[in-house]
Amino acid sequence: MSASTPAGSSYTIDDGDARAPAPALTGILDAAGTAVSWQRPPPPDTTMAGAGWLQPHACAPLAVAGSAAVDWLERAPPGAVEALAADGPLAVLAMREHVERIAALLPATIALGTIAADPADTLHALREALLLGSAPSQTVYGVLAEVFALGVLIVGPAGVGKSELALELLARGHRLVADDAVDLHGLPGALLSGSAPPLLHGFLEVRGLGVLDVRRMFGEAALVTRRRVDFLLELLPVRDAPTDYRARLAGLRGEARFLGRTLPTICLPIRVGHNLATLVEAACRDQWLRLEGYRADDAFAERQQRAIDAQVDEP
Repeated sequence: MSASTPAGSSYTIDDGDARAPAPALTGILDAAGTAVSWQRPPPPDTTMAGAGWLQPHACAPLAVAGSAAVDWLERAPPGAVEALAADGPLAVLAMREHVERIAALLPATIALGTIAADPADTLHALREALLLGSAPSQTVYGVLAEVFALGVLIVGPAGVGKSELALELLARGHRLVADDAVDLHGLPGALLSGSAPPLLHGFLEVRGLGVLDVRRMFGEAALVTRRRVDFLLELLPVRDAPTDYRARLAGLRGEARFLGRTLPTICLPIRVGHNLATLVEAACRDQWLRLEGYRADDAFAERQQRAIDAQVDEP
């Protein structure tokens, strides 16, 4: 990475507090796209491990009930339903048509909520939302795009052309996650996840054109709600770009750290006439090769070394 502009810190807008408690459960679910209506507050265990299916054995404190669970409740032997809440407070999420049946079967001390999505989809969204709600977070000034199934975090100084590059990538059929500000979350397994702040999702600001509605211009498929971040690309004017004689072979590559996670980085000096979208696509294709264990600079160096060795061995 550029020694003068460490990407891990220069473009940070806000450092989240990893020790802060998770947001309110209803707020997390709204952000995940699942409509929830609570009659009572959720239980205190709102961690990812505390969410699961409503079942007679090892039931999670925050449970999702489908049709099978409702049928079981109606056939449950005496005392079985009361045993569900024996270890602490229990909250249940169910489809609207099942709420009255569950309310009649479960004790009055159990919180009850309605969901607007399929129970399996709700459980998946619930666990993802709880995981993100408790994960360390950070907001970075930049663009996050999906190019050839890779999450590319594009950073650089104001006015360097990040949003124009995002627009060109959209025109080529790639997808946008976030423009201007990217909310990063540190996930288990040293992974970084990126999304747009709710107020900015689906919009792109391009100098001279103003704010553009990506969904209406390019269609629903042009947007991604959340994406894993695979590598970082820093755009810099030529005068600010680092100089390194090794860059002719290996490129201006390095590493940046966000939330304790390490990202491979590439620095692209901006020159008049450069087609940045083509360079980004080439960087993504090359990144896939590197993930498969192939490096073009190493292969080229080996070819040169073989040619030198062959000349030395000649009589």
